[in-house]
Amino acid sequence: MQLKVRRNQRSGMLGGKVIFTLDVMAELTPDEKALVDRYKLWPEVVYSSEAANDNAARVHAGDLKALGAVLMDKALKRFFTVKNLVSGEHIECKDLAELLGAEEQVRVACMNLKRYLEVARTFDGREEVVEVAAAAA
Repeated sequence: MQLKVRRNQRSGMLGGKVIFTLDVMAELTPDEKALVDRYKLWPEVVYSSEAANDNAARVHAGDLKALGAVLMDKALKRFFTVKNLVSGEHIECKDLAELLGAEEQVRVACMNLKRYLEVARTFDGREEVVEVAAAAA
């Protein structure tokens, strides 16, 4: 798996504040793609902004008004899945801290996906022997 990351910036409306952009796209090997297909990992969320997390928590707590906010989050790319990431995604951030947080979250999500795929490769009946160390007294 490779993660392609492109950072950029643009001026806001009417020459306003700078908007930082992050374009990310994961390239899966054919073997990795087959594992994602086999274990149906395409809808797995790999990025979710703080705002999207807050809205999802409100919906989970029973606030039906937040459902519209969750739909807006999807439209505004405030969260996306493995499928979105492989297709390529564009994230806009109000400041560098938000951009760095988003990029870090995407990198961690890709590392987690890579670990899932490494474990998925072992479901072939093989036996693993793990040496267990003695507990400290």
